[in-house]
Amino acid sequence: MGPTHDIVIVTHGLALRLFLMRWFQWTVEQFESTYNPPNGGLAVMVRQADGRYELTQETLEMVGATRAPTTSIIGRAMLRRAYVDAFLSY
Repeated sequence: MGPTHDIVIVTHGLALRLFLMRWFQWTVEQFESTYNPPNGGLAVMVRQADGRYELTQETLEMVGATRAPTTSIIGRAMLRRAYVDAFLSY
């Protein structure tokens, strides 16, 4: 695994949920079962040894996504595309 990078995204609750939906490929039903985090809430994604990302249990509980999938196989190119689609196109 390469060097570690920390990325901070400051956004509103709905935009965070949309990002998580896209990143983790949640269904509409999974997305609708979540809710916006409290003001100043921190959503933490941890990179696993196999390159997948996982939300911490605290993050899952904060957005009410305890039943949502916790891993994704989206690569760096998909991250760039997801970022552009989710944040820059609206």
